[in-house]
Amino acid sequence: MTGRTILHYRIVEKIGAGGMGVVYKAIDTRLDRRVALKVLPPEAVTDESRKKRFIQEAKSASALNHPSIVTIYDIGEADGVNFIAMEFIDGRTLAATIDRKPMALGETLAIALQVTDALAKAHAAGIVHRDLKPANLMVTRDGLVKVLDFGLAKLTETAPLDEAPPTESIAQEASPPTEVGTILGTVAYMSPEQAQGLTVDARSDVFSFGSVLHEMLSGRRAFSGDSRVATMAAVLREEPAPIENVPHEVARVVARCLRKDPNRRFQTMVDLRLALADLREETESGQLAASTTASVPARAAWKPVLYTVAALALLALLVVRGVMVFRSRQAAEPVRLRFTQLTDQAGPETFPSLSPDGRSLAYASRASGNWDIYLQRVGGKNPVNLTKDSSAGDTQPAFSPDGEQIAFRSERNGGGIFVMGATGESVRRLTDFGNNPAWSPDGKEIVFSTARWADPASRIAREGQLWVVDSSSGEKRQLTRPDTVPDAVQPNWSPHGHRIAYWAVHGAQRDIWTVSADGTQPVAVTKDAALDWSPVWSPDGNYLYFASDRGGSMNLWRVRIDEKSGRVPGRLEAITTPSPYSGPISISRDGKRIAYVQQLTTANIQKAGFDPVKESIVSQPQWITQGSHQARDPQLSSDGEWLTFMEWGKQEDIFVIKTDGAGLRQLTNDVYKDRSPRWSPDGRRIAFSPRPRNLWVTGGLSAATERGSDGVCGRWRRRSVAPPPSRCERAGHR
Repeated sequence: MTGRTILHYRIVEKIGAGGMGVVYKAIDTRLDRRVALKVLPPEAVTDESRKKRFIQEAKSASALNHPSIVTIYDIGEADGVNFIAMEFIDGRTLAATIDRKPMALGETLAIALQVTDALAKAHAAGIVHRDLKPANLMVTRDGLVKVLDFGLAKLTETAPLDEAPPTESIAQEASPPTEVGTILGTVAYMSPEQAQGLTVDARSDVFSFGSVLHEMLSGRRAFSGDSRVATMAAVLREEPAPIENVPHEVARVVARCLRKDPNRRFQTMVDLRLALADLREETESGQLAASTTASVPARAAWKPVLYTVAALALLALLVVRGVMVFRSRQAAEPVRLRFTQLTDQAGPETFPSLSPDGRSLAYASRASGNWDIYLQRVGGKNPVNLTKDSSAGDTQPAFSPDGEQIAFRSERNGGGIFVMGATGESVRRLTDFGNNPAWSPDGKEIVFSTARWADPASRIAREGQLWVVDSSSGEKRQLTRPDTVPDAVQPNWSPHGHRIAYWAVHGAQRDIWTVSADGTQPVAVTKDAALDWSPVWSPDGNYLYFASDRGGSMNLWRVRIDEKSGRVPGRLEAITTPSPYSGPISISRDGKRIAYVQQLTTANIQKAGFDPVKESIVSQPQWITQGSHQARDPQLSSDGEWLTFMEWGKQEDIFVIKTDGAGLRQLTNDVYKDRSPRWSPDGRRIAFSPRPRNLWVTGGLSAATERGSDGVCGRWRRRSVAPPPSRCERAGHR
């Protein structure tokens, strides 16, 4: 196969093989990038069940969007060859990393947290991997883990274990490649129920990953034998050898993963991840010894960890409960978290605000037809519309420190900041402008921003200023000035009143800042390319929590901070939620709960006939794009044959496609966020605006032949309309 070209994939070399196919390193000649091309062996093309599993691998993996799950680019068939084109991982397998030697506890936990986070995402989508093993986990040079080979994955079955038929045989293939037969998987890492051919669920992956953890910590397989039959017998009947030189707590977590009875294991991958996060927290803080000389038998009993996780819903508000999330690493007790879905009304629900005692939640919802503020007891199911007497939009609620009042933004009477009682009574106006009100810790003042925004990723203006209003008299004063604080939105007052946190657009970045309570001495908390927003102080003032996409998806983070000076002495720490997009957030004053919004959005493009005289649609809409995460900002070429659009997300790029849905082509593929594509009148070029630069132009339909000479400005030649970066000038880009 080396040297052969399949469609636009030129095969370079063979890099691996398994029961489900042969993997080659290849070059995508269309986009000029390296890919891993997985090819189904010719002898298996006529095996429909094997071919079906091969296709299922692509469908399963491509349905998932997670930084630790390999990205699927394409699936196809050409010249009798079935293939999957996927992300090329520059690294080595976990099997090669272990190489029969125990790994350090810190390295093991760092890898395990990434894998369990990825599998939790897959399980939430109803996908069980079914073939977890060190050979299916890749570790990149910078420590990022990628889960490979969803070829055995299938939608979770609901039939109970005792109703599934027993298996009759297993294919006689050499290990470690996946055995292909009635039983699917690699014997040494199978769960007992999988080895018996019974119906499996997410708990099977928990067992398999427990076997991987055991091998990482001990340097040897948890279950082994002189033959596959002997290995299978060990999986079904024997306990693994004790893990030596690890803390008791670590060995107990592994032991719980490896229970023969699925009901005695961790019931979800989220449970396992939280337990591992506790271990890492305790290890880093010194509460847990890095190693011990004592060993713990794998059958040692472990008290159940009190974690539960609720099913996630679109745009649902959830609460994370756990005192340890908000206290320092020196605390004596481990983190105990519980994820609970709070709201499930129709339509979006956002801007959560927890009452000081954490028992009630105020939030904005459009369930009534327009934006209103609702109040709901945490754990209750009957939200009360507090602003139903007004037809104007009411959003951005904020509980007062004593829990007796709610400040909010309202569009009534021209708009501004209003205050009402905690149950909706005695509404009064404080200002005729402002957004995102936040109370001072004594409840005497409210800080707010002049800027309005809907989506932190799309906000580009830099005009927000902070104002303060007296909550009793309505007397206002401007807190920040453009010469010292060019931009500030979504403020949050520190618990002792020393500083105010906010986020701002500075250049092309969206970073977290704090400013002293008198509006001076701004200090950057973050200063990098990640999108950071929704800052909230911990109740003790020692941490600042915020939402960020720095981990690959929008999730929660925190950083230790000095409340008086704004100095940031600590490193950023991930507070991972089981959500693809988390934010905005709120923390109760007692520090026991944090509420956040879970968001999941998709957008595709349709076309329909339009009569400009009658101003009406004259044909049924038809899809132009399908399966996109977020296709936005389409523009039609002058001849009406092509569309250009941008794909919104972590990496934002420009595409073109014919109006009949054919000929999809990606024009940009680099670290910049490319937006707002616009055709030139002759249809030969497309102008667009990339962050962090100004305005650029790429060749339109002929862009594939206009690649830059050194890639400094990305893969495609970019002609500058506004002044270009100096590096690109030196590279000769015009």
